[in-house]
Amino acid sequence: MRPWRVWLVYGIVAALVLGHLMEIARQSEHWPFSNYPMWARVTRDWNVRVADPVGVTAANPSLEVKLTDPAYFAPMPVYYQRLNLERAARRKREDMLRDYLARYERRREAGEHAGPALRGIRVYENAWLMDRGASNVPTPERRTLLYEYQAPAAAKGAGQ
Repeated sequence: MRPWRVWLVYGIVAALVLGHLMEIARQSEHWPFSNYPMWARVTRDWNVRVADPVGVTAANPSLEVKLTDPAYFAPMPVYYQRLNLERAARRKREDMLRDYLARYERRREAGEHAGPALRGIRVYENAWLMDRGASNVPTPERRTLLYEYQAPAAAKGAGQ
């Protein structure tokens, strides 16, 4: 085999390994590298917290729609959508929540999903003390509103 091919393989392997090491050190995720956050932390108890983004319907503000359908924000996977919305809620990033809502509405108006018209997004944090059989998944012990974004009334007719 020619030496340049060997060095090319070494370079590719080095880029992959160094990319993963940087993500581990920075505790961030940039495709195709990952610090694998699900396995990056040692859990010593059974406390579980999960962000739960829901849409606020335009017709009835008290009606909430789970934003778990992959078509709502395709091609972004639901897992990353949930992480981004939780991050936006914790940092009070209205611009990110506004962009998610606008994307949802654009896709709905284009017929790319069958969800209802939304006027806002709420992000809750659900918390459990899990039992070994995970039988209490449907009923979190605590549900806390992290942040709520409502689209301004004037913006509703202007392209959303």
